[in-house]
Amino acid sequence: MARGLNRVFLIGALAAPPDMRYTPGGLAVLDLTLAGQDFLESGGQGREVPWYHRVRLLGRQAEMWGDTLKKGQLLFVEGRLEYRQWEREGEKRSELQVRGEFVDPLEPRGRETQEDARSQPRLRHALNQVLLMGNLTRDPDLRYTPQGTAVARLGLAVNERRRGQGGEEERTHFIEVQAWRELAEWAGELRRGDGLLVIGRLVNDSWTGSNGERRFQTRVEALRLEQPTRGPAQAGGSGSQDAPKARPAQTGGVDIDDGLEDFPPEEDLPF
Repeated sequence: MARGLNRVFLIGALAAPPDMRYTPGGLAVLDLTLAGQDFLESGGQGREVPWYHRVRLLGRQAEMWGDTLKKGQLLFVEGRLEYRQWEREGEKRSELQVRGEFVDPLEPRGRETQEDARSQPRLRHALNQVLLMGNLTRDPDLRYTPQGTAVARLGLAVNERRRGQGGEEERTHFIEVQAWRELAEWAGELRRGDGLLVIGRLVNDSWTGSNGERRFQTRVEALRLEQPTRGPAQAGGSGSQDAPKARPAQTGGVDIDDGLEDFPPEEDLPF
């Protein structure tokens, strides 16, 4: 199994005041909504793509920052993606959230922000980077849009060992990854069980299901993929396959909705 790697780095502006609450057990939970714009190049042209991501702080760290941070403040956040699953009204639900581990306000001098249609500040030339290493949970799903653009969807399992109250604990985070164009075609030759290093950006998807309910998904848009050569999956197991030699870098994806409507409603968040 590939070595687990799970890191998120964000620099953006606080789009709204911090939201502090406590669980029934007394644990402090602080949600920060960070907003920025990525500059992406696609087809020889550059464009700015807005993003909004929720970062969650827990415990002492949440209480430390709850009364300090203000709307519009620039922040650097380092953390990890955390997969959570729960059941609501007999239906299984899941969420991929950013768990903040280090937060530091930044000096705004020389940095430019702009307001969206909801008067929420977004930082231009922000930072939105995700580094993951894990194993594929299924064969890649490679398809083509009506315009002939290749798109591949990958399921990545990232193992994590952390020290908890009962000693060292192991958890697996399931993360959806999407790649476009030549990078998608390269990824399409991988197989379930293969190790994969992903460098990309965090995006939010939203759509309306067949029952009319709005659904949400946080995923990673790959900008670069590499296949590790170490680990059982690369040592001749059933999931092993030689990687193609070409590993083109992704330089752009698709436009995403401009707004906070991409976030799950509050009643859908697990506690």
